[in-house]
Amino acid sequence: MIAYDWDETRPGALEIDLVEHNGGSSLGHFAYTLTVTDVVSGYTRRRALLGKSQLAVLRELKYIIAEWPMQPWGIHSDNGQEFLNAHLKTFCASNNIRFTRSRPYRKNDNAHVEQKNGFLVRQLVGYERYDRPEQVEWLNSLYALHDRYFNCCLPTRKLIGKERRGARVKKTFDTAKTPVARLIETNVLPPEQTQRLQAYQTSQDPLALHHQLEAMLSRPVTSASAAQPVEAV
Repeated sequence: MIAYDWDETRPGALEIDLVEHNGGSSLGHFAYTLTVTDVVSGYTRRRALLGKSQLAVLRELKYIIAEWPMQPWGIHSDNGQEFLNAHLKTFCASNNIRFTRSRPYRKNDNAHVEQKNGFLVRQLVGYERYDRPEQVEWLNSLYALHDRYFNCCLPTRKLIGKERRGARVKKTFDTAKTPVARLIETNVLPPEQTQRLQAYQTSQDPLALHHQLEAMLSRPVTSASAAQPVEAV
């Protein structure tokens, strides 16, 4: 299992990672967010869980993949033991999924999901401590809404080139598109799935989702009030 190469025209290579919600202290039991993102389209899903046991992480990964718009062909993780274990290897082998891991001390090997962790987890729920089942439930309700908002309603630009000019690097980006639109444009989905995704995206109301997210972020779920960086939605 080594760093993988992905085909920029072929979605289905997923990077996965965990984000801690320990409030600055690693003592005791606390929540994590599992982030799963498609390298090509940027389509992303998140699930919160209490602790990071291997079976709990695999359970949430299975939950996400069961709802993924297409069958993944690759999963790439860092070197944490919550991922490098027989449970995940067996799952990948039985589902014809190639499993690879990052090289030690090479964070760029998992750069796509690391970027999503900052934008879709830290900017959304901050650095508070979440360590109770009801808080995990709140996080998952929030992610269920925000996944819809991000994947269907929030166009983002994708880096397509870099050019060094002296001490500066000029970056070139493509036209902003939603992850669902990028996934559809790859033309790898069956026609029926494409139609379902198009209908699903069209059915989303960005303004209504935004209001729902603001309402959820305003509800206290910790004794020290949860971070409310509403600008992220």
